[in-house]
Amino acid sequence: MGLFSLFAGPLGKLMQWIYTLIPSYFWALIIFTVLTRLILFPLSIKNQKSQADRARLAPRLERIQKKYAQDRQKMMMKQQELYEKEGVKMTGGCLPMLVQMLVLFSIIAVIYKPLTYIQSIDAKHIDTCIDVAIDNMDEKKDADRIKTMENKDGYYRELYLFEEIDDNTRPQMVNALVDKHDMSQEKAEKIVKSIEKTGKEFSIFGVSLLKQPWQKSLVPNPMWIIAILSGVTALLSTLLSMHYSKAAMSLEQQQAGGCSNFMMYSMPIMSLVFSFTVPAGVAVYWTFSNLLAMVQTVVLNAMWNPGKIRAQAEAEYAERRRKRREDKERLKAARLAEQAAWQEEENKARARAKGDITQKKSAASQATSAELPNETAEETDGNNEEEATNE
Repeated sequence: MGLFSLFAGPLGKLMQWIYTLIPSYFWALIIFTVLTRLILFPLSIKNQKSQADRARLAPRLERIQKKYAQDRQKMMMKQQELYEKEGVKMTGGCLPMLVQMLVLFSIIAVIYKPLTYIQSIDAKHIDTCIDVAIDNMDEKKDADRIKTMENKDGYYRELYLFEEIDDNTRPQMVNALVDKHDMSQEKAEKIVKSIEKTGKEFSIFGVSLLKQPWQKSLVPNPMWIIAILSGVTALLSTLLSMHYSKAAMSLEQQQAGGCSNFMMYSMPIMSLVFSFTVPAGVAVYWTFSNLLAMVQTVVLNAMWNPGKIRAQAEAEYAERRRKRREDKERLKAARLAEQAAWQEEENKARARAKGDITQKKSAASQATSAELPNETAEETDGNNEEEATNE
């Protein structure tokens, strides 16, 4: 109870304030449940935003998981890089859940110890009244109850005390308080009366909300209804949460969710079992808390729906991939066109170069042909001159 009573003090003060305004434990507990839900609502918003952020990154995370399935270390590194790039914390939803659990068990501590946290009766005065109650109990018949009440950390010691105040023990408790703590008769009577009043008023329709629904008997009693309602509302709240969470999963994740689904369904079953073994007031708190949780789930998913955010992210991611493909195709086409133009210019250049060479060869050929007759004439003239000289 030490860790779980972290918030029990302030929550007990809140419950005490409500109880002074509405002297009905049942209605005070309902209002208390609503107020605690409102207090925790900012944490619920933070948790919902974290889920939405993870849903937004889900398509890219899944591609990373497929791409680096054989290299887990690199996969984790790439995922971390993506989270840091997008400004998303991997453990963003853990703190709100942890605080909610601490508050839940602190509320249970308040219900287990209404004299300490709601009525603010001094612990030493409670111990004195419990000592008187133990002295009047049967050591053999009530051995287990006596053992629990003697343990100052026992859960049910204050709840058992309510059942031990009667016409015989009431004056003994008053006298013990006067003698042991040197207080006035009036103050001692006020303390005992407050304890007795608390035990009587923490009920609805004659059913004490400080008793356990399970009375070690299979015979049903009215408190069974409270315990069953707690389990049913827990199941409905779980189903509603699963409806929204599945929308944010891929088809493969939904098909492979056997283990997680089992865990989700096991929580309502555990809630049902606990509701039979804890004071009925705890089951009342769980019931109304579950109902408020369903309303909260609908409201938060209307504001930040992970399923819709994932679908939008997938559409945006597909659009980016389509644009990248188009850009690649345009770039490829531009490169091909550029290569074709370059090739065409190269061919033209080669053709021009080939044409120049051919033209030069033709000119050279023509020049050679023109020179041949002159040489022959010169040779003829030379021969004639030689003949004339000989003659």
